[in-house]
Amino acid sequence: MIKQLTACTHELYDSEKAAREILEQLDIKNSLLKNSVALIFCHTKFIGSGITEAVYKSLPFDALGCTSQYFAMPTTAGRPAAAGEILLAVSVLTSDDTEFITGLSEPLNRENFEANIESFYRNAASSLEVKPSLIFAFQPAILNLTNDIMLTALDRACGGIPVFGSVALDMKIVRRNPKTIYRGAAYDDRMALLLFRGPVKPKFFSFPFPAKPFLAEDAVITGAENNRIISINNKPAVSFLEKLGLLQGGNVTPAIPLIMEAPDRRSPKTVILRGIENGGVLICSRQIQAGETLGIGMIAADDVLDSMNALVQSIKREGGGSVLFIFSCTFRAIALGGSHAAEVELMQKGLADFPGSYLYVSSAGEICPDKTNGLFQYTLVACLF
Repeated sequence: MIKQLTACTHELYDSEKAAREILEQLDIKNSLLKNSVALIFCHTKFIGSGITEAVYKSLPFDALGCTSQYFAMPTTAGRPAAAGEILLAVSVLTSDDTEFITGLSEPLNRENFEANIESFYRNAASSLEVKPSLIFAFQPAILNLTNDIMLTALDRACGGIPVFGSVALDMKIVRRNPKTIYRGAAYDDRMALLLFRGPVKPKFFSFPFPAKPFLAEDAVITGAENNRIISINNKPAVSFLEKLGLLQGGNVTPAIPLIMEAPDRRSPKTVILRGIENGGVLICSRQIQAGETLGIGMIAADDVLDSMNALVQSIKREGGGSVLFIFSCTFRAIALGGSHAAEVELMQKGLADFPGSYLYVSSAGEICPDKTNGLFQYTLVACLF
């Protein structure tokens, strides 16, 4: 059995006060079992102010996680239900029969990621006599190294063990600086892993959308390289967006999903536009192949709330768990007027009688098994055990 303890702080400047608030809420002197690990999620401001490092140093066990933009957790002793953007959230997992092993990769880039991830996983798992039963992964956001191929490399290295997690997030307007977190330090090019060894039987939930284009166009990708769309219908890729009026001041908006489909029209994938290179080349969040067709998706507020309600009802039907992690794509908030608040309010009301604890975190890419380990976008995912 695994028990989950949650805590949070809004304190941005006083490291002693922040650490004290976290420890008081966790009550680790009276709550810990034999093995423990902490997951830390925070707004990037907590890294620059030193709060993340101070909180880690106050804990007597390993910690890892990533930056994010919105957080929520239920009521605990001495603390009402919490939610917000400028927040540092901690989830401690503690167990007598499950062992927790953490690891941090070497810096990853386009040339070395496959070999580095393979050796990184092998080193992390080397202390185990048997394969882990579950992996939590926190991936960096690297412009020219997409998270789908990083996950493919990890899936190959671990032999298909279930992987759940998130891509680091920072939604500053001018300069984005998402970070993964490991033992209090922050990294922009390293992956952090948590391996579970023991009788963990996770249940996974995913609500991806949109499954089909809202605006179908006669558009075929005629030139592509890695995650770059060079041409559409043999014209510069950016002209496709210009024709549809989807550029804002010459820039793309990630709030509009692209729907990519292979020629056989099976397994459409949702793609985020990251930016435009000189010459009108589109930079995407996934690997792109010539021959794929392209359409425009749409996320509405009703879609966001309906999927959260569906998740809550699914969790209630499944039952049998007391540890819950929920990751929601940050772009879902745009459909709700720029904040996750309405989605979180619905979640907290629906999970008011949940028998354990939970942690909700916004995400720049949702990692969740769906037949196989997959990277989602614009999606709501959860792991219950």
